[in-house]
Amino acid sequence: MNEAFDIVSCDENQESQKKLYTLIERGEGVLFVGSGSSIRLKYPSWEVVLRKLAEKITVDVIKEIIEAKISEGELLLAAEIKSNIDSMEYNSAFETFFGPKDPTHDDFHKLLVSVRFKGFVSTNYDPVIECALKEIQKPTADYGVVISEKFKSKVHYFLNSIVHNTDWNSRFHLYLHGKYNNPSSTILSYGDYVEKYNLRDIREKEELYEKLVGGKLSIADFELQSRLKEQSFRTLHYKAIYMLFSSQRLVFTGFGLRDDFLKKIIDDIKEDFAPQETNHFAIMSNNHSKDWTRYDYLREKKEWESKGVELVFFNDDKEYGGIVKFFQGLSQKSFLSDPIQPDHPISETNTISELEISEDKQEDESVNSKILANTRKIAEEIKRK
Repeated sequence: MNEAFDIVSCDENQESQKKLYTLIERGEGVLFVGSGSSIRLKYPSWEVVLRKLAEKITVDVIKEIIEAKISEGELLLAAEIKSNIDSMEYNSAFETFFGPKDPTHDDFHKLLVSVRFKGFVSTNYDPVIECALKEIQKPTADYGVVISEKFKSKVHYFLNSIVHNTDWNSRFHLYLHGKYNNPSSTILSYGDYVEKYNLRDIREKEELYEKLVGGKLSIADFELQSRLKEQSFRTLHYKAIYMLFSSQRLVFTGFGLRDDFLKKIIDDIKEDFAPQETNHFAIMSNNHSKDWTRYDYLREKKEWESKGVELVFFNDDKEYGGIVKFFQGLSQKSFLSDPIQPDHPISETNTISELEISEDKQEDESVNSKILANTRKIAEEIKRK
């Protein structure tokens, strides 16, 4: 680390950390868990997965192209490898890569889900967070929600739960990019992103008009393509993530904020609403910024704050011990005081009363509980069908 500047101890970072801790203590956050948490259990990186898939290709020319793309860091394009592999073989391999391990999770994941977060979100394919939830909540319940047209009612159920749920022992994990045992829902390649987010051929009208005038585009095509930008908001993935990012306060951990498609949604929200203050937090290791000066830090901090994300840095080491200490540093009020045991009914272990709430708010939450109970009933009926 640059000895002239301690990024973790500086006043600005300490102030950001204080605000984050207050958010968590009040139970107002949704945790966005990145692949960093899965590496602890030896799940493969994106690059490793692509190299293993490349071994299944028998055509040398295609294999060489894929290897070149991986070496150049163009992983989204390299991931198009899936179109050259038998679907059943691909699905089997994907489940092998990201299926449950033994153990399914560790003490760190249990620590994460013991924090008073309203819900959990990830772009990971593995069930680590879901399995951790099953340990401290009701083990027989299904806490995983996949964004898919087939399960869109459950997606609505998840979004409703983080708004109205007052039962801290009944929280859910949303798989943004699919789950290991549901290959059709997974987002791995550039083509998958285009399909799920519907961001195909988003071009300015001026560019389209030039092609129209040049005779390269019909009037019908011009009218259709000029509306594609508007249509990009209509896919289930885009709408669910847009609603989540614009209405909730997310806390990112183990996630590098490098996903261009998610960053685009953050930019869209900035353009649509022009937020005046930060809504989200990103917990970042200082290892990625060890050579920063104070100017570098303030510039990066300001850039992300303009997008509604406040950076909070922590001291880390190669064994990932820093992030454990960071969460252990939360106040006792930030944790569930009595996680449900297998033989306890959920209604007997509701810990919401620990929050300091007014009588009016208690009455509102009683109504919200009834709404949520009705939503659960509907979801169960849909599930049985």
